[in-house]
Amino acid sequence: MKKSIYIMNILASLLLGLAIIGCNSEDNPTPAPEKPVEATDGGYLFAHMTDDNYGSLFYSVSRDAYNWETLNDGRTVLPAYCGHPDICKGRDGYYMISVKKGSGIPLLWHSTDLVNWEYTKLAKSIFNRIKELYGYVNEETYYGAPKMFYDEPSDQYMITWHAGKTGDDSDTGEWETKRTFYILTKDFKSFSDPKLLFNFTGSDENMATIDVIIRHSGDSYYAIFKDERTQEVASETGKTIRIAKSPALTGPYANPGPRITDLARWHEAPIIVPTVDGKGFYLFTENYPLQYDMFEAQSLDGPWTERYFAGPKARHGCMVRVNETEYQAIINAYKR
Repeated sequence: MKKSIYIMNILASLLLGLAIIGCNSEDNPTPAPEKPVEATDGGYLFAHMTDDNYGSLFYSVSRDAYNWETLNDGRTVLPAYCGHPDICKGRDGYYMISVKKGSGIPLLWHSTDLVNWEYTKLAKSIFNRIKELYGYVNEETYYGAPKMFYDEPSDQYMITWHAGKTGDDSDTGEWETKRTFYILTKDFKSFSDPKLLFNFTGSDENMATIDVIIRHSGDSYYAIFKDERTQEVASETGKTIRIAKSPALTGPYANPGPRITDLARWHEAPIIVPTVDGKGFYLFTENYPLQYDMFEAQSLDGPWTERYFAGPKARHGCMVRVNETEYQAIINAYKR
């Protein structure tokens, strides 16, 4: 009897140890604060798609980045929009890019309040010159999910997007060829020629990259993106989110650091916003096609800690920190 009890105690201890190890693994996020700090001036706007209505635009809002409410009773907020939303705050308001449904024509949207949007057409050649320059082809349904960044020091906008060798995204092999391109503009009337953004070396030399966003912090620029390689090709980083750093907007970007997200859950469409107090950053990544996951760090150099949050039902999107006037305008327009 005593021997049985002894063995049972050992087993119980082992199980407890395994449970503790599990609680500290990357599959178990740090719980959200019991009372997350709420912004007293505005909050966050999450512009996103849903799995049920992929390509359309939905709005969710939050005061603390942990608890979210989807507005407009779960309906789209801009019926004419078609794309992967990424909102950029520039010198004269907000911008984002979409594609005219059924035409493949890229559209540039502009708003001063995030409620009323107007668009102008962009020439396909702005993006499609990559074929004659580099031999890459855009798929014209979403044009490689363009992302936008306003660089205040140089007073210009950078648009990044990914493209492959054939333009046929239904071919799984196409994703292994994806590379990130960029163009620059000051006025959305004249654009630079497209260029490749990355020139990584070593084991990352031929990395497929998608969903690149650019942020500026301190004296450095950060490119946050998905390593699109399969895990058979890149066993330690495939299908995860990584960050590369550069002293200049257009590079050169150093080889990216280690993965932030884990290997078991494939992630894409990263989002970066400042924390409520402005002393750190939140990173949100789409654990597709299920949900967004949340990470936090004091700087973009990391280290990143995963946190649990009550995210909305959302796919590929972006977040914008908004002031109280903008927050109230959005609420009043789309509360119900």
